[in-house]
Amino acid sequence: CFDYAYFRRIATEARAAGYRFVTLRDFIALGRPPRGHFVLRHDLDTKPASLAPLLAVERELGVPSTVFVRVMGAGYNPFGYDVFPALRALVDSGGEVGLHTNFVEFAAYCGLDPYEVLEAEVAALKRVFPLSGVACHRDINYRYNSLPLLERNWDSWRQALGFDYQAYDPALFEAAHYVNEGLSPHLGWRRLVPEQVIPEGRSIYMLTHPHWWYRTHPHEF
Repeated sequence: CFDYAYFRRIATEARAAGYRFVTLRDFIALGRPPRGHFVLRHDLDTKPASLAPLLAVERELGVPSTVFVRVMGAGYNPFGYDVFPALRALVDSGGEVGLHTNFVEFAAYCGLDPYEVLEAEVAALKRVFPLSGVACHRDINYRYNSLPLLERNWDSWRQALGFDYQAYDPALFEAAHYVNEGLSPHLGWRRLVPEQVIPEGRSIYMLTHPHWWYRTHPHEF
């Protein structure tokens, strides 16, 4: 049951166990501490109206998060009235906005150069938000994966585009338990369950997708 009450329980249990909540950017800046830190990451894939209520819960709890948003090829506008105010409130309260991108697929379908797509997405977000990180995106029915190209060119592209990190850096998974929900085949935790690993005290890197979380039922957004 991926409702907000469950989300509150996870965060409350983690804080009671002594975890410090940090953005992904700050976790990396701290040297990826292997114990006592909790990173909340949200990938806004679809259903943009689902973002603001989840972030409101986090503000109530006083925990920051990192939200990765799509720019080109998305089914929503990150600068629209339903998303932009939530992102500004996130940043103003100590959270972080990152780029969620499948620049290779968008370039292939639209006859563009992949790097130029990525460059344009970065430029758009940087006009209004501090931008440190990128997380590659894949839809369920994707044909092109951007991560291999990003990894091959990371050293030069990181410098040229001003990134501090990419969210699938293997060093992150070595430093922390990676907890994420997804379809396999039904919605659930893929491998680890947060409340089962919290007692260990090892740092936790938890990825969620706001469109799968809800107040009262899974069809409200």
